[in-house]
Amino acid sequence: MLIPGIVSATFKNLDAEQVVALAVENHLQAIEWSENWHIKEGDCSKADHVLHLCTEAGIRIAAFGSYYRLGSFANFASRLSVAQALKTSVIRIWAGDKPSSQVEEKEYQDLVAEARELAQLSETFGITLALEWHRNTLTDTNESALAFLDSVGKENVKSLWQPTPALNFEQRKAGLSRLKSKLVNLHVYHWDDSGRRPLAEGIDQWNSYCSLVDSCEDHYALLEFVKDDSIQQFEDDASVLLTLLDGMQRNR
Repeated sequence: MLIPGIVSATFKNLDAEQVVALAVENHLQAIEWSENWHIKEGDCSKADHVLHLCTEAGIRIAAFGSYYRLGSFANFASRLSVAQALKTSVIRIWAGDKPSSQVEEKEYQDLVAEARELAQLSETFGITLALEWHRNTLTDTNESALAFLDSVGKENVKSLWQPTPALNFEQRKAGLSRLKSKLVNLHVYHWDDSGRRPLAEGIDQWNSYCSLVDSCEDHYALLEFVKDDSIQQFEDDASVLLTLLDGMQRNR
């Protein structure tokens, strides 16, 4: 089942209270909280506050959206502490900082080893690591992303998914279909060659994407990249997403 929500970084300049209020007002059920914009790494006091806000509002926490990059060897324990304070079982991380085509074999194996080490540490706390599906990382193509997940080979290393602009519609569907067993959540938006567009313009594509992964297993479908950072556009996009997911539920 797909559960509608929002990535908090969608509105970087709003505070946590305002993000929660927007989610509630638009009948969304979950939030992925951004490290860069709403809960800094290691800030467990803020994480406690955000958990309280979400609990009071009946909002689930889909993930802690960390900006930890494999290969940086930064402080990962500080991210784990925030995830624990949020009582979430998912931390988003990034698969390096280079296009997959530019990563040499030694560096690749080092990234695999680091991912395994972080996975083992996270497993102790019941936490899954979800790779950002993104350009200029090891998840910038279907093949490189799936190969990296296979190379790491840990049950608690999975991936997010979003419609990568560099791939066409058929390529995106193929990648999502192959990723299904390793999928955590979806980041939902619509872009064309001009940039961000209303989600309604991509409804046929998103019907196909969601149909590929809708099942008895829960995944969050999280709105992001709203056109013009507009609250009105966000409200329209939220309505479109809810209509899509409600229709899928009725047609089961």
